[in-house]
Amino acid sequence: MEQAKQSKIIIFIAVLFFFILFAVIMLKAQGILHNQGAEPDEKKHVAILTSDVIVDQSWGSLAYKGKVEIENEFPVIAKVYSQLDSKQKIQNAVQAAVEEKAEVIIGHGREFSPFFNKLATSYSDVHFVTIHGTAEHSNQTVYTFDQYQTEYEAGVAASFKTSSNKVGLIDAFEAREKNKGFENGLMAADQNIEFFYRVVNSRDDSKKAVELMNELVDQGVDVIYTKGNSYNRDIISVAKEKGIYVIGYLDDQSYMGESQVLTSVINDVPQSYRSIMEDYFSESGLPSGTVVLDENDGVYRLAPFGPMYTEKEKSAIEDSIEE
Repeated sequence: MEQAKQSKIIIFIAVLFFFILFAVIMLKAQGILHNQGAEPDEKKHVAILTSDVIVDQSWGSLAYKGKVEIENEFPVIAKVYSQLDSKQKIQNAVQAAVEEKAEVIIGHGREFSPFFNKLATSYSDVHFVTIHGTAEHSNQTVYTFDQYQTEYEAGVAASFKTSSNKVGLIDAFEAREKNKGFENGLMAADQNIEFFYRVVNSRDDSKKAVELMNELVDQGVDVIYTKGNSYNRDIISVAKEKGIYVIGYLDDQSYMGESQVLTSVINDVPQSYRSIMEDYFSESGLPSGTVVLDENDGVYRLAPFGPMYTEKEKSAIEDSIEE
């Protein structure tokens, strides 16, 4: 009799445990499927505006990747408006986005800030966000990046591979005073290095970028940090001919020239879109003003060093960075 009672208690505990386990699994499944299971009418509409084209290795392609990221992770429907290279096209895109009930409009680049500063007061129910730039109104936010630490590390790495003690940086837009990480990393590693800074004033003007590169090579520069997206492919191609080293940008660009690319400063721009949506769906919502993202937010990191570095050099670079 006592044994039968114990058996019932054991069965009861087993059944109770099964139901608790089943409930936990169901709750987790609901969380995982929350985004996918949301009805279209329940999802928030987000518009992403870019002045660039949506092709591989372009700045605009990162806008599209951002769209895919946030649609996979959040209950949103995102639409990309590309090739917005005039005031009228931007105004038309904003109007179209508002008509499609977009509550957040993201400008993929600082060039949208002047327009958003003017349009924000006319669309008070919409929150305007730009990647870089400025914000003047309460329904505006700028998400920008602090790449100092990662670029500092890249500067130290570059110092180990220059034979001429001449290193250059080809920037898409003027930002030398704002972004001093690479230059400071060079100087910290070796104060005798001569630093050359050149600006293309475009993200994809390959012709001018290569002209600037040839000027630097003629002056003895043998390592170049190139911060374009479209023009980096041409820079690395010429580097193969010239026999100089390059530090890539945006993604790990070693696949373009394993023997030429020392490392790359990886800028995970789509990660900033995740940060925007995390803030948007938080209790406090999107803040006003400027939000600065850095390597701790996953937007920057250094790619693995190329085969030209010895293990001893890699250790020395790490020691130099720590110091």
